[in-house]
Formats: sequence, structure tokens, C-alpha cells
Amino acid sequence: MKKYISFIFITLFTFTTLSAKENLFSFSAGLTSGVPIYGSNSVVSTGSEIDKGNRVIIGSLVSVNLNVLKQISFYLGNDTLWDITWNATDKSSKLHVSFPLGIKVYPGLGGLNLGLAYTLGFRADNIKVESIGEYNDTTPWGNGFKVQVEYNFAHEGKSQYLPSLGGYWNLMPRGNNSYDNLIVLYLAANF
Repeated sequence: MKKYISFIFITLFTFTTLSAKENLFSFSAGLTSGVPIYGSNSVVSTGSEIDKGNRVIIGSLVSVNLNVLKQISFYLGNDTLWDITWNATDKSSKLHVSFPLGIKVYPGLGGLNLGLAYTLGFRADNIKVESIGEYNDTTPWGNGFKVQVEYNFAHEGKSQYLPSLGGYWNLMPRGNNSYDNLIVLYLAANF
């Protein structure tokens, strides 16, 4: 029985190594920015009540990719998006953290791929607004999903180090029958 399982494992490993153009394992890391749309019961402060406020939305993404075939890649990663609004007296900071586990499918149009992922995550709020007071809390962990479109220049390119350009929509439950919708664009390096 052990010989049979070993034979199947070696055959699958050889098949996936020979059929994928990229390495069997690859890594991606990049910068993100986007628009968080908060559910009505999801957040104490959206930051919109801060008069003459400055706003920055910046984040990062990191993923480990398992390239089993030229047309299919599985990935596991971390997405972080930080929404900061402030003025001289008030501040609103919301840090979205999620861990996607998903699949990317290449339909044969160069490096264009479509992805779908299960995401597990939370949001940490740090708010100090005169009308609300001070609020520091973390939402319950939520199970959401992520839909993405990406163009990976390394997939059909001559180098595995070419970048990827893409966007995704992440729907995350935040408790209290409320959801956050994160619409994000990103630029990622491939290794």
C-alpha cells in the first residue's frame, strides 16, 4: 500500500512540475489601495464625520502560490488594508486583516486570471472623535469570500519576476448582521 501511495505522489509531483511554466511554488507581495464600504451596523465611525479630514487608504498583500498546472494556481496569503482619517483633533483608524485561501484560473488569455477565495478575517478600530469619544475594539472574526481579476505578467513572460496588476472585491461579515465590502486595486511583485 505504501508503494502504491508513493507511486501516485511521485507521479502527481512530476506531472505538476512538468506542466506548470512557473515554479511549483511562487510568492507574491504588493501594495494595495481601495475603497472600504462599511455596513450600517459594522462600524462606530466611518471617518466621514471628521471635518476637513485627511484620508489615506493603503495596504499590502502577500501570497504563496502552488502552481499545479499552467491554467490553475492555488494560493494562501494575507491581505491588509488600513483606512485612516484624521484632522487636528480627531482620528479614525480601521485596520482590515484577512487570510484568503483560494484558486486562480487562467482561461488562456496570457496572464489574465480569475480568482475566488475563502477569507477569514477581522477589523481593528482605533477611533477618537469628539462627537463619539474614544473607541478601541476588534470585530468578531468573519468568514467571507474574495473575487479577483488579475493580470500576471510573469505567467507568460520570459521572467518569473515580472509584476501582477489586479483588483478584488472582498465581502467580510463583521457581526451584528453587517458586512464590510472592500474594493481594492493592487500591484504585486512575483518571486
